[in-house]
Amino acid sequence: MWLRIFMKWNILCVLVLACSLPVFASSPRTYDFNARCRMAYQLIMAMRVQEAQQLLNLEQKTHPENLIPVLLQNYIDFMQLFFDGGSADYQQKLANRNTYLSLLAQGSRDSPYYLLSQAIVHFQWSLIKVKFGDRISAAWEFRRAYLMLSDNQKRYPRFYPNDIFLGAMKTAIGTVPDGYRWITDILGMKGSIQQGMQMLKQVIAMGDDDQLLFGQEAYVYYCYLLFYIERNPEAVFRFIREKNLDTQHNQLYAFMVANLALNHHRSAYALQVLQNLNRQMDYLDMPSLDFELGTIYLNSLQADSAIRYLQAFLQRTKTEYYKKDALLRLSWAYTLKGNTAMANQCRQRILKEGTAMVDADKAALLEAQKTTPVDIHILRARLLSDGGYFRQALDELNTISAAALPDYLNKLMYAYFMARVYDEMGEDEKAIPYYQATIEAGRNLPEYYAARAAWQMGMIYEKRNQPEKALYYYNLCLQMPEKEYKNSLDQWAKAGIERIKGK
Repeated sequence: MWLRIFMKWNILCVLVLACSLPVFASSPRTYDFNARCRMAYQLIMAMRVQEAQQLLNLEQKTHPENLIPVLLQNYIDFMQLFFDGGSADYQQKLANRNTYLSLLAQGSRDSPYYLLSQAIVHFQWSLIKVKFGDRISAAWEFRRAYLMLSDNQKRYPRFYPNDIFLGAMKTAIGTVPDGYRWITDILGMKGSIQQGMQMLKQVIAMGDDDQLLFGQEAYVYYCYLLFYIERNPEAVFRFIREKNLDTQHNQLYAFMVANLALNHHRSAYALQVLQNLNRQMDYLDMPSLDFELGTIYLNSLQADSAIRYLQAFLQRTKTEYYKKDALLRLSWAYTLKGNTAMANQCRQRILKEGTAMVDADKAALLEAQKTTPVDIHILRARLLSDGGYFRQALDELNTISAAALPDYLNKLMYAYFMARVYDEMGEDEKAIPYYQATIEAGRNLPEYYAARAAWQMGMIYEKRNQPEKALYYYNLCLQMPEKEYKNSLDQWAKAGIERIKGK
């Protein structure tokens, strides 16, 4: 879920600062990414942070001059905040950030880790500050990270960890539309999708994730960028299979693979991944896995199981994000059961709980404000389509007479979901007329259907190698006034335009 905007760009329990920070001796500070630190890093990236913390404590006691544990403490803060941190956690760890940066700056300027370690802290905090709404400060964190990495790359061109983080950043910069490139130019940041992805590919080709420094991150960035920016999900899942990612003992990999599968209409595969995760490991608590499971069961119309997991997410999460989205899905589950009273109660809660900063929550809020009920067959088709059960979704839609639908919005949704089902079934010729009807009917409405239809048309014509038509529909998507998934769709459309111009 998030991680979507991976880029929407989706990426650990910490001791109090006085207990967790290294106690330094008077000997010179070093950056020694030794075997113990590598193991701690791998445990952090598997979300086994308590085991990692034990190794870091031992390293700090044995080698108090080593600064790599300071960097890895920030990793723990980052993971905890990114996946389920609340406002109180954010304020506490914001103070930690300043201490970490001060300590990391005490090492030798002649080490390639001097700038890299500080840049990673700035990069991670740019993502955290976006999540907590501090967007201006996030932009400056991003810029500091970019400039430090660029400088480090010039000094140490063969130090490949630079390319992992710089590649991800250049790919993101590449989605900025031409009309706003002057802003990134003034800030001293340049990049393109092709350049950034090539940097990541070159690093990944050097070895497996457990052999490369920061290899797990390279894999995560690569998969999300390949999925959301290059729009090549088949290549993502091929990569996951070829690399045999350990989704059984690595909670981050399990979350990533299930999340990407869920967003590629593969709910059955996502469920298999999460069910095979070894729950006996002492992982970082991650309520978003309950959200994922609730969504998976909802997509197969298993309302009772969906309700159980979505309620668990709402009870356990500390963040305000995705609460509205979870409540909307909970209302759908109750609607499937015919419990109108509970469905309406959930919709009323959407108006009061959570925040409307991410696209999914904005969409949930707008839907909760509507008075028009969705036809039950359209709702069932929508959920089945999301789960990858396209034939069943089509059967639901075929029970409906579009002319008999009582209102304009249900007619619009009918056209859109007919198009989506045919599109996902590979029947483009049947999908295109429904997409066109959706665009014409909804192009001036705040709902996302017309904008998404325009983007899907761009994708169809890009795959057909008809760039002029693809560019027309990507630009049409950008022009739409929809308010539900504006950020995500705009980014996808910009990435499509950039891909075509780069060919």
